[in-house]
Amino acid sequence: MQKYIDKGREKLHKILRWSEKYTKTDMVYVVENSFWSTVGQIFSLVLVLISSIIFSRVIPKEIYGNYKFIISATSILGSFTLSGMSAAIIQAVAKGKDGVVKTAIYTSLRWGLITFISSLVLAGYYLYNDNLSIALAIIVAGIANPLISTYGLYMSILTGKKDFRSITLYFSASQTLNTLLMITTAILIPNALALVLVGFSVNVLTYIFFYLITLDKYPLNNVDDPEMIKYGMHVSFMNAFSALANQIDKIFVFHYLGAAELAIYSFAIAIPEQMRGSYKGLFNIALPKFSAKESELKKSLWDKTKKLTVLTVLIIALYVLFAPFIYKFLFPKYLDSIVYSQVYVIALITVPGISLFSTYFSVRKETKILYWISLITNSTTIVLSYLLIKNYGLFGAVMENTISWTIMLAVNGLFFYKHKEINKIN
Repeated sequence: MQKYIDKGREKLHKILRWSEKYTKTDMVYVVENSFWSTVGQIFSLVLVLISSIIFSRVIPKEIYGNYKFIISATSILGSFTLSGMSAAIIQAVAKGKDGVVKTAIYTSLRWGLITFISSLVLAGYYLYNDNLSIALAIIVAGIANPLISTYGLYMSILTGKKDFRSITLYFSASQTLNTLLMITTAILIPNALALVLVGFSVNVLTYIFFYLITLDKYPLNNVDDPEMIKYGMHVSFMNAFSALANQIDKIFVFHYLGAAELAIYSFAIAIPEQMRGSYKGLFNIALPKFSAKESELKKSLWDKTKKLTVLTVLIIALYVLFAPFIYKFLFPKYLDSIVYSQVYVIALITVPGISLFSTYFSVRKETKILYWISLITNSTTIVLSYLLIKNYGLFGAVMENTISWTIMLAVNGLFFYKHKEINKIN
């Protein structure tokens, strides 16, 4: 039996190597490592789907809208937790410079105090306005966010080590426990504060646990790279602006339209956002490879972008076609979300290009270009969110997403085209 298995693997290996002249990609590497990423994405999607189905049935729209507002508001505050350290650790560990992890952990925890203090200020505002539940929920998130952001870096360590199997197993275990306890809470105590308390607490405990497991599995060396920490700081500052831009639509929907409308909007974007998240997993797999050998990305970036975009168009078309049936079957109380979801998913067509361009600039540590891209695109997103949501409601919110991501693709493409290395790429 083993003889036939080995022959099958050998044939598959040859087929994958043969396909590389068309895909311009190390297909053996992709298949070997994307298996676990794909398993993780599917498992995550199933958990999100199960929890969303139950939440849509047992939690009133007003309460769910309040919960999503708290998550969005605290996500903005959580942007001060130096999320950019993840990219720095992935690249440093991939090059054998594990000492960066220790410095990144200390720096991330220290900066987390800004998130905590900001949360107290925001909680004080809601307490002053007699909304004790939201105030307490924001304080809980303010304590938990820095810890989650810091100890969640175990996934970056594993990514740098190319141990995608462990990432999938650890994160899936954490998600499973979180989902089970969140569902139980939603059924027994359907209020925003309880959901926030349980969700954040589980994440803090499981992330710390798996961080310690990761360090035990991969003892860190002391080879440091101060430039990587500086790079991580730069990316974090850009991410802070991006976090505001990415969450501001929910804040405006809550403020101008109300909690129930935010619930409708949240269910409209839920599946498309999961689809977008799958691309993040794909490019996390690619980042260590490109960090070690930049030329692989430079030589074939345009070709990879075109092929991934064609595949994405097919996915979008299928989703638009089947969305009405999906919502009628899974979320019968949120049929109003269907048309908004169909419009929202169109923006997915821009993701391959944006992701590949961003990966290129990230690998080369072109912080000046990344700053300009962040400033232009995120400013545009914030302005468009305000104007379109205030004047056109939920339809304005989904249109803003399509317009903003199209502009983001254009800006990334323009900077890439003008980059001094363009002649070498071509």
